[in-house]
Amino acid sequence: MAIRPFLMSSMSSLNVPASLNYLAVRLRAGESWRYQPDINHTVCWLALSAGQLVPDTVEAGELAIFEPSNHAVHIHAKAAADFVLGSAAAHTHGLVLGKYSVHTSAATLRAGEQRIDEIQQRLQNEGRF
Repeated sequence: MAIRPFLMSSMSSLNVPASLNYLAVRLRAGESWRYQPDINHTVCWLALSAGQLVPDTVEAGELAIFEPSNHAVHIHAKAAADFVLGSAAAHTHGLVLGKYSVHTSAATLRAGEQRIDEIQQRLQNEGRF
C-alpha cells in the first residue's frame, strides 16, 4: 500500500482551508485500508482512477461521495486500485450548483456564468472559438 499526502504549503498555488486532508492511495488487489477522518471532518469523497473498490462497488473513473459523518472509511481493493481520497470540515455556506460550477450564492453563480458568456463572445469575435 502506498499513501501520499498532497501537502498544501505557503508555496502552493492552492488556497485551501486548514482543515482539509487529500491523500493519493494505491492498493494492490486484495489489500484493505481504513481511513479515519479528523473529528470535525464530516465531508468525505473518493475518486478512483484505476481498479475496483468494494464493499460498495466503485469503478475506475467514478467519484464516490460519502454520507456526512466522521466515521472511519473501510476500503478493499477487488483489483489493484489508484485513487484520491479527501475529507474536510463542512463548508459554512450553503452552496448553489451551476451547470459547470459551485458557488456560495445565486448572485455569484450569475456573475460567474455571465463572465463565461463574455469570454465566449470575445473568443468568437476574435475567431478563436
